[in-house]
Amino acid sequence: MSKLLARMVLLLMTLFLSVMSNAQEMTLMAMDKPSEQLQLNLLHIFIGSGLMLSLMCFAWARALRSYTMAILALFFALKSLAILVAGGVSLFTLITDSEQVLKIEGMLLANLSTIIFYAFTIKFLMLKKHRKNSYQLLVVIAVSMILVVPLSLLLDQTATWYLSHISISVGLLALLYVSRSVSEISSRLVAIFSLILIIQLSFNALAYLLYYWHFPAQQVNSLDMLAFWLMAVMVAYLMGRKYYCHRLDERRSQQQVLQSIQASDMAQQKLLALQEESQEQLESRVQERTIELNIALQELEAVNQVLKEKNTLDELSGLYNRRYYDEKIMAEFRRSRRNLTPLSIVLIDIDHFKAINDSYGHLAGDKCIVEVATRIHALLRRSTDVGCRYGGEEFCLILPETDDKGAFTLAQEVCHIVRQEKFYHNESVIELTVSCGVTTYQQESNVTPEVLFERVDKALYQAKQKGRDQVQVSLLSEI
Repeated sequence: MSKLLARMVLLLMTLFLSVMSNAQEMTLMAMDKPSEQLQLNLLHIFIGSGLMLSLMCFAWARALRSYTMAILALFFALKSLAILVAGGVSLFTLITDSEQVLKIEGMLLANLSTIIFYAFTIKFLMLKKHRKNSYQLLVVIAVSMILVVPLSLLLDQTATWYLSHISISVGLLALLYVSRSVSEISSRLVAIFSLILIIQLSFNALAYLLYYWHFPAQQVNSLDMLAFWLMAVMVAYLMGRKYYCHRLDERRSQQQVLQSIQASDMAQQKLLALQEESQEQLESRVQERTIELNIALQELEAVNQVLKEKNTLDELSGLYNRRYYDEKIMAEFRRSRRNLTPLSIVLIDIDHFKAINDSYGHLAGDKCIVEVATRIHALLRRSTDVGCRYGGEEFCLILPETDDKGAFTLAQEVCHIVRQEKFYHNESVIELTVSCGVTTYQQESNVTPEVLFERVDKALYQAKQKGRDQVQVSLLSEI
């Protein structure tokens, strides 16, 4: 993925250089026209700043190994090219003379840049992990933005301009709606992100007025450049703020470790001071201090154990959480490949869970999650088997040294025991069923833990499609 983004950014850098060359030729042709010369100088400044901004973001992405910054670099590059096209600098003339292709050039680049900004938002706000509904909404709007591009072939230049800016404004409004419902990251960061969107919407509204009042296209394009520069400054501040908060959290963790070390040093100093006293006092005090130290160590160990459990256990279900799953599946995958033993995964999803929440309330939904997790935990008879709450109403079982038949049997037991149980909430009886997907790794080539999860997710999807309350197996050999 990082290599693909790098190649795309390098390709856009090449386009920037080509645009710079074309703009230079236009400058030579406009030497006798002061106003056009001023506009072209502004164009040169914009091209240079857009190029430097994209390179800076790409270098930042390489240094921090951040997909978010790589996506941002791609966005800045595409957005700059879209503004240049709106200002009359055509890019597609470098590769084609087709009027149909050139006609959709501006709208295509503008919508693509908005879609890339969607991808940045999804990564920045962690929508795919915490806000699946918002993630799906953005995906639908992104697909719609691609589908409306061919409409520009049927419209004149003015209608195409309005359609392009309306599409961008709708996209910004959707992002503003999504950002206001996010609570997983700092409220300050969300507020800055929302402010960026509001300012961009304000610039869009101003552009509508200028275009409606028949202001010169160059002035409207200059307004787009100003909006782009302001957005670049605010987004750079946003990412810097996020990095600062991340570093601040790390620093606090380091301070806590240093405080623990200092506390240990103080205990040792007290112990050395006791050695200078008389032998009788030394023996009694050493014994007393040793007991106190043991108690402190036991308490510290207990606190560390509690912290470890909080970091690896899901508070609601009592099973392991997603973070533990990510660590465990990688370790078990390597061990399976090293020892040439099978490794199976079972993905479990509660059927019609949304309907339960809608009918009985979220407290009933939480209770159902707890009850199903309890049944799953009871069926894991081996100490090596791991049950995790993957997210929402989904559970994932990691079964080392288990072939597809054994995993299939266990999945059927889960379906059976949930189907047979009666779950009560207040005076209501809730009948639950689950659907399961199963896949097994048996040293197939070109398989990673990610591919393994994709296959088991596909099997779960097949179980849902075939009527739920059943188990489906997806074999890696079918890839």
